[in-house]
Amino acid sequence: MLSNAVALAIEALSWMELSGLSERQGFLKAAKQLGIENLDSLRLAFRMVTETLRRLNMIDMIVEHGSEPKRIGEWSLGVKNFLRLFTYWTHFRKKNLRETIEFLNCSRKILGPSEIRPAEYSLVKILITKPKILIETMPEPARVGYETYHEEWFIHYCYRLLGRDEALKMLRRNIRPPPTYIRINQLRGGGAVEDIMGEGVSMVKVEGVKDLWKVEKSPKPLVKLESYRRGMFQIQDLASQVACLAADPKPGSVVLDVCAAPGVKTCSLAQLMRNEGLIISVDSSKARMNIWSREVNRMGVKSTHPTICDARQSLPFNISADVTLLDPPCSNSGLFAKTPSAKWRVKPQDIQRLAANQYRMLEESARHVKVGGTLIYSTCSILLEENELIIERFLRVHPEFMLAPIQLGLGSDGLRELHGAKRFYTHRDESNGYFIAKTIRLE
Repeated sequence: MLSNAVALAIEALSWMELSGLSERQGFLKAAKQLGIENLDSLRLAFRMVTETLRRLNMIDMIVEHGSEPKRIGEWSLGVKNFLRLFTYWTHFRKKNLRETIEFLNCSRKILGPSEIRPAEYSLVKILITKPKILIETMPEPARVGYETYHEEWFIHYCYRLLGRDEALKMLRRNIRPPPTYIRINQLRGGGAVEDIMGEGVSMVKVEGVKDLWKVEKSPKPLVKLESYRRGMFQIQDLASQVACLAADPKPGSVVLDVCAAPGVKTCSLAQLMRNEGLIISVDSSKARMNIWSREVNRMGVKSTHPTICDARQSLPFNISADVTLLDPPCSNSGLFAKTPSAKWRVKPQDIQRLAANQYRMLEESARHVKVGGTLIYSTCSILLEENELIIERFLRVHPEFMLAPIQLGLGSDGLRELHGAKRFYTHRDESNGYFIAKTIRLE
């Protein structure tokens, strides 16, 4: 099992670096390439990949120190990712000597003795490196970045946004993944909860959030369950479901779902509408809309019409929607606990470009809201530039819209006196970081 897991983890990390894939995309590509199907091997490999990525800045500093005078970028891709995984295995997974030797033997078989031999001196240095000593004299933001595994710019940003003490709580909570939630699919009839629990899943109902359950334990990946295959549930974060509940579409409504793929919110909206009415689902990616199509079919959704187009441009239809929901591409700064690779992809210079695109999408989406209709804007970001500043600007330019309160008793009030909006944080809400604003068209 360990040999397959190590081979898969090295390959997945390499694909991610070569092609800019997310951990899930890189993992699936590597598993298919290597033909590994054993669930224990897959589970161990995925944990190795995600937990190595979670600590990547600290791990790379240890590897760099252990490799001196060689730089980490001078190693071949396979050896570099082996050294990263070895550092995770020995410093953070904390295995004993026998398991460490087993890990090394597996790696020698995978990469070959000629590849591993030049790195063997570095392995010894990595083993004896004391990370706390490397960071103890750094200025606080840099040191906290390594202690909580975030970029230094993000530490400074969170201090300004939340204050030092609250920011530290969130940053430290991000070290662990958030809980997994599932939404029961009422479109498939009753009995779903019993069927899911009958497959060995332990879960508890989330109070105040319709059809949402928190998963505590599962004997296998949720997507491998028979109840998942039958469309009895969908994996959906708490804050994402709150956005759909805030939209509150009624049976028979016309709904515009912008940036709809991979289809989680489309299916939630359809369920709230009891599959009655029309949901026009818009996304710019044909590949993602293929995933959307499979998902709405799995969930038994019948009330949808897919449209592939760029939501920054004029949408190719003329409708007046009762509800419009926009969840645009963002920095994913609220997903750092769930998707660790996102921490290392986003840079400060990306934020204004993302915000400009988000505002263009919001302007275009607003054109299709009828008088008395609802416009929901949501992101999986905690950054002001992608959230409150977007809504403030929109409301200044569009006095025909007003901010409406979200009456669900969850999350925190928006910042900058946008008290009707909602924010979610990993450390306060046991969810992804998230922002939701609900506006109503008055005229």
